[in-house]
Amino acid sequence: MMRRALIPWLLLLVMLGGLGCSVGTLIVRAPTPTRQPTRTPRPTFTFTPNWTPTRVPTLTATPTQTPTETPVPTETATPTPVLEEVAEPAEPDEPPPPRDTPTPEPPTATPTPQYPFTTEVFVFDTQGALETRVTAYVVEVFDASTGHFKDLWDYQIVLIDPMGGEHLSNMSGGKNHTVGPGLGNDRWFNTEVKFSPYTPGHYKAWLVKDGVQQSSVVEFDMSPSPTQYVHIDFLLKH
Repeated sequence: MMRRALIPWLLLLVMLGGLGCSVGTLIVRAPTPTRQPTRTPRPTFTFTPNWTPTRVPTLTATPTQTPTETPVPTETATPTPVLEEVAEPAEPDEPPPPRDTPTPEPPTATPTPQYPFTTEVFVFDTQGALETRVTAYVVEVFDASTGHFKDLWDYQIVLIDPMGGEHLSNMSGGKNHTVGPGLGNDRWFNTEVKFSPYTPGHYKAWLVKDGVQQSSVVEFDMSPSPTQYVHIDFLLKH
């Protein structure tokens, strides 16, 4: 029993002895480190001269000033004034005789267009205020004493009302006359202009054909009371 108990201890000692030899071998084989100096070397100082030479100023010669002579003023002789003879004023010439002022010619009158139709205007009371009405009789007159007339076709009245509005009649043609109550005096007519309501005031009218003026402008007034209508004869006389 004692031998069995010593065997483990012997094995342990052998192992420890082998381990110690290995460690010693490792310590002997390790290289010896080189010692590094601990002091820092001082730099070597080299003396370099750093001086600047002083410049010697150069003397510059100062120019000598030459005195300027002051000129002596010369006296100028004053000329003796010469008296001129004063001429006597000449007698003025006689003024020329006045010229005759030409008499201006009288202004030339503006020529009035020569329209083929003459006009006659008639204003009548209507006693009614239904409408504004202008009638016209457009005829060719051969002999007024015998009543020889000829009705003319395709003429129109241009009527301008008091507000500036323009009204155009129907084409002339045929013949009619104003009969019945409220139509005023009875007149023959073959064209007319009418519009509502009755409008008093100043009017202008003229005769045209195909847009060309055929008579002079006639002007007339319609009164507010009594109400009125206007008739115009447009006569082409021979």
